[in-house]
Amino acid sequence: MSLLAGGIIAVLAKEIGAPIIEGILTRAIGRKGGEIAGTIIRTIATKAGTTEEGLPGLAESDPDAVKQAIAETEAEMAEVWKAGLEGQFALAETEAKSENVIQWAWRPGWMYLLAIFWIWRLIFVPLFNRSAVAPIEAIDLGTMLTLTSWFLALYMGGHTVKEFGKSIAGAVAGWRRS
Repeated sequence: MSLLAGGIIAVLAKEIGAPIIEGILTRAIGRKGGEIAGTIIRTIATKAGTTEEGLPGLAESDPDAVKQAIAETEAEMAEVWKAGLEGQFALAETEAKSENVIQWAWRPGWMYLLAIFWIWRLIFVPLFNRSAVAPIEAIDLGTMLTLTSWFLALYMGGHTVKEFGKSIAGAVAGWRRS
């Protein structure tokens, strides 16, 4: 993605009132955000009849053509967004109507169970062990993180855990360099 093209499109999107495109291009953080922003810029360039590299020149010479392409892309994005939300609501409604309790109840069940485990481990065990004659053995934090990671992998997909691990590794590497 051309930084110049992204900046120009973000400014023009704000000018014509295209909040979805403006928001994505001004907040495109990370690899996935950059991929989405790049796709948006390529789509706008195609609709404007130019390439990604030629977009800044076209925006300078014919800003109305670029604004029209942005408006068309914004309209398409709103439809895709709406379809995605409708699909999520349809899935939630199907699961809610399901007679098989395990099919939908495992998610909130695990959420509450993990919340109880974390509250117990981080709040109640230390308080009890301060005042008790025989301390309670606490669950290891590594085990707690493993259980939480398993839940994240099952509930949100394996990419969530993978991306979380990459961000933690990146943060540790950055911390060690400074």
